[in-house]
Amino acid sequence: MYPEPAPQFPPQSAAPPPRPAPPRRATDPVAAVAGNATMLGLGYMLMRRPVLAVLALCGTGFLLWSAAVQTENPLWRLLLPAWGLVMILHAWWLTRRSRPDRLVDLTDSAALLGSAKPDPGRRSKVFAVTAAALVLLTAVWFRVDAWRIADDAETAHTAGDCEEATAALDRFDAVHRVAFGPAVLRGEEEREACALLLAALESSREAPTEAAATMETYLGHPGALWDGAGPKRAQFMLEAALLDSHPNPTVLEEAFAQLSTTLDEHPGQSAAVASTVEGFMAGLAEAPPCTGHAVDDWLAAQSWEAEELTAPVAAAVDQVPLRMLDCAKETAEAGGGDGAVLFREFLTAYPDHERAGEAADGVLASGTYCADPVAYRGAPDPGGTGPHPMQLAGSWGSEGRGFPDSWLATTAAETALVVCADAEAGEFQEACRYRRPSGDTFYAYFFAHRFTIKAYALQTGELVEEYAREIGDPCPDTLDGTYATIFVQISDTSLSMASEYTDEDFRDMFAPLMD
Repeated sequence: MYPEPAPQFPPQSAAPPPRPAPPRRATDPVAAVAGNATMLGLGYMLMRRPVLAVLALCGTGFLLWSAAVQTENPLWRLLLPAWGLVMILHAWWLTRRSRPDRLVDLTDSAALLGSAKPDPGRRSKVFAVTAAALVLLTAVWFRVDAWRIADDAETAHTAGDCEEATAALDRFDAVHRVAFGPAVLRGEEEREACALLLAALESSREAPTEAAATMETYLGHPGALWDGAGPKRAQFMLEAALLDSHPNPTVLEEAFAQLSTTLDEHPGQSAAVASTVEGFMAGLAEAPPCTGHAVDDWLAAQSWEAEELTAPVAAAVDQVPLRMLDCAKETAEAGGGDGAVLFREFLTAYPDHERAGEAADGVLASGTYCADPVAYRGAPDPGGTGPHPMQLAGSWGSEGRGFPDSWLATTAAETALVVCADAEAGEFQEACRYRRPSGDTFYAYFFAHRFTIKAYALQTGELVEEYAREIGDPCPDTLDGTYATIFVQISDTSLSMASEYTDEDFRDMFAPLMD
């Protein structure tokens, strides 16, 4: 047997090799770096790395949002450029070995002749560099704009125009916060300070005390820029003091201390300080007399050296006696004993003032002249021939006594003598027996009225005459209860009293003063 031949199979052909993928075109390093410099992931897009591009865009968005929302935190402002730098370095690292040289097909006559189409790599590079430049210019523009806004607001605020400053600060937005965070933060401080200043100015008319407190808060605020706030606070305090019938010396001291501090720290505000004091003195002229007088007393005790404080006060010195006199009248009309004190102070301090006569009239009307005599230089001289017109001071008046008109004066300008008469029981005169309606008898013991007469020259306030007189007629026919006396003492069996006297007896006591 012969072995069977092995079956013959047609030769199998080898499988064709896989078609190679077209080579990835290398990204231009400049385009990649410039694209990532935009912080928008453009470099990654050019490198065909979409995941990295999305991550870059998300990271930039988060940092921008954080820097805008938390402007006060400098970390975000540091992380943002650091993030951009990381992306730039990463783009450089990924393209560091790239050779984006353009390949030329030697069979392409158009390429050899220089008429080939422009290289797409160059377009991407121009696009990336342009985008990076636009981002940089935008950041610089908003940073400069933030600086301009802050400068405009600061200029207006420094001039005291917080409405304009606030309007300027309202132009800040989120982009400015990212581009120039410190300027925006400083602007917010100024806005807070301006809110205090505007609130103080608004409430000053109705509530100067509250306005002064708000202004003090403004002065302590880190965003305060207006040097005129000190004089304005002092103005509010002085206005509040004048609203009080009894001005608080502490408030006045604090107000003028504020003005002195302003002069020391801000010499350029000297005109404002002087204007504030001038306004205060003008308001003082319109204040109630006793309020003004209290302030005058306080001002007189001060010892400032700055002309801005002393000159306005000195310019209004002629108003001081007027306020003192008007306050004395007001107090006297209200029944206060201090009125007579003020009248005396006026005559002592301003003896030659044109209204000194009114003060002298006030002293005489108060009934206190005898206790503390005072001079009025405008009174007539009590020397020479009489009669010398007089006023009876104290409880013994001249009304209804039948005095000659030439003996009496009605005003201080007519009064030569101020006569003080004091009465007491004098010497024993006589004892008389009287019968009561019941038939019982009793003895009445009569004593003279003893008057001590003191005459003062109103012109000098000096005592010019002093003597005593006893008058009274004892034992009247009846004792009917209408008997006028300064002394009476009654028991079951006796009566002691000062004798009654006539108007003529009373007038005759003063006759020696008229010679």
